[in-house]
Amino acid sequence: MRGVKARVLTVKMPVSEVGFFNALLDGAGRIALARTRGKGEGVVDLITPPDMFEELLEILEGMKKHVKGLEIIGESDPKDLNF
Repeated sequence: MRGVKARVLTVKMPVSEVGFFNALLDGAGRIALARTRGKGEGVVDLITPPDMFEELLEILEGMKKHVKGLEIIGESDPKDLNF
């Protein structure tokens, strides 16, 4: 069985912004699945197909105008995350 190939981008924001961020992500055509790391942390892993990674980065840059404190942490290795 072949493993699912995906890239994971980690972002951080105030916890109060996570719901709004998810709504914006949904409105962007669900280019990625969002998964919060832990309650109250504001760290979100975005799981996206490899061919959509650059588009996701562009969308996130645009979201910075609307989501207070949105910070792109960087790419994470899916093997290092507890999915």
